[in-house]
Amino acid sequence: MRRPLMALLAAPALFLAACDGGAEVVETTGGTSAEGTDDAALTSGAGASDETAATDDAAVTSAAPDGVEGGEEGQAAADRAKEFLLALVDADPAACGLMLSFTDTSRPMSEVPEDLELCEEQLPETMSAAVEAQGLGEEGRDILGAMQLRGAEIGAEGDTAVIDEDNYSELFAESMGDSTITLVRIDGEWFIDVERFLQTPEPGDGGR
Repeated sequence: MRRPLMALLAAPALFLAACDGGAEVVETTGGTSAEGTDDAALTSGAGASDETAATDDAAVTSAAPDGVEGGEEGQAAADRAKEFLLALVDADPAACGLMLSFTDTSRPMSEVPEDLELCEEQLPETMSAAVEAQGLGEEGRDILGAMQLRGAEIGAEGDTAVIDEDNYSELFAESMGDSTITLVRIDGEWFIDVERFLQTPEPGDGGR
């Protein structure tokens, strides 16, 4: 089981690269944000107008998906991906319930008790060690929390979603590079496909 978890260890390194890019975390009335990025939708400083805030909110929420790649479903997949990334960096075993099973990728891990039990047992230790080794401290986690994922490309059948550089906020686009996050929809819910987590597409296949 540790081998499948190894694919997840790349995430803290990529996030750390973004955090080391000089972004400053600032406290705002709406929470924490990273100054100097396109995540300014979360910053309510003196230069931010109500009109700008309303526009940014509409661009990143499932309730108003106009202009977001994949529309409502695209944003739902992006929201699930961010939930997973935060749980991963927090070494929260709840991340296991957001993934497909390691041994049966047609089913959510929650439906394969053996996989779920092993994942929940091993993920906290494995990810805690990775996060600590790579120095992703509280400030880095705050920057990740401020990151926006805007939509996803929905597959022709409507049951897959791919998040790539077009969907990452500016702060993270460079560090994430060509890495993609793939999700699969089962019974109306999106789950992370760990086999294709942070996969770099082969030239010409577009990662699809």
